[in-house]
Amino acid sequence: MSAEQATSTFKHAGNKCEGTAEVPSTSAKRIVFFDLDGTLHQQDMFGSFLRFLLRHLPLNLLLVVPLLPVIGLGLLAGGRCARWPMSLLLWAITFGRREAHLNDLELRFVNDFRQKVTEFPVVVMRLRQYLESHDVQVWLITGSPQRLVEQVYHDSTFIHRLRLVGSRMARRHGGWVLPLRCLGPEKVVQLEQRLGSPLKLYSGYSDSKQDNPLLYFCEHRWRVSKSGELQQLE
Repeated sequence: MSAEQATSTFKHAGNKCEGTAEVPSTSAKRIVFFDLDGTLHQQDMFGSFLRFLLRHLPLNLLLVVPLLPVIGLGLLAGGRCARWPMSLLLWAITFGRREAHLNDLELRFVNDFRQKVTEFPVVVMRLRQYLESHDVQVWLITGSPQRLVEQVYHDSTFIHRLRLVGSRMARRHGGWVLPLRCLGPEKVVQLEQRLGSPLKLYSGYSDSKQDNPLLYFCEHRWRVSKSGELQQLE
C-alpha cells in the first residue's frame, strides 16, 4: 500500500465541577466527568503506547518516517484532535505485524505502564468522593484507547464503578487503526449519544483546553495543573 493510498484510506475510515461552595442537586443524579491523562494521572497513556511500540518495532520506522509530513499536515489542518492522522501513525507503526505479536506487546506495555504511572492524589480523592455519593453518575472519558485503560486499571477500586468512554483500536489494512478518537469535540458527541442533547453536566475535570467543548456544558469547571492541583474556572 503506497503512502498516498494509505492517507486516502485513513481520511475516510472514521466513525460515523465541585468545591466547598457547591450545593448538591436534589432533583436528579448529578453527572460528572473526568479526563484521564494529565488529570487522574500524570502520563499520556496513548503517547507512551506509541513510543513503546516504536521501540519494539524499529523496522516500521521505514514506513513511519515517509508518512510523518502527511501526518503533520493532517494535524495542522484538522487540529490536534483530528482522528485520521493519528490513526495513520498507529497503522504505520503496526503494519505487517501479526496480531498475536501486537497483542503480546500490548500486554507488555500495560505491565510496564502500571509500574510507572503516577496518580494525582487530590484528583483521585475527588473522584472517590463522587463515587461514594448515591446521587452522582461519574464518567471517565479519555482520548486513550479504552481497552488500554481497562487493562491498566483492571484491579483499581474505581474503574468498575464509573462509566468509561475511550478511543477504539481495531485491525484494518494489515495494522491497527483508530476507528474512534475520543478527543476534543468528539467527547461531546460521545456523551450526547449516551445522555442526550443538550448535555447538562454538574462538574468536569481536565488538564487540557481540548476539553473546553465538554467543560462548556458543566455547571462547575475544574482545571488540573501539571502538578495535580485543582483550580476552579469561571
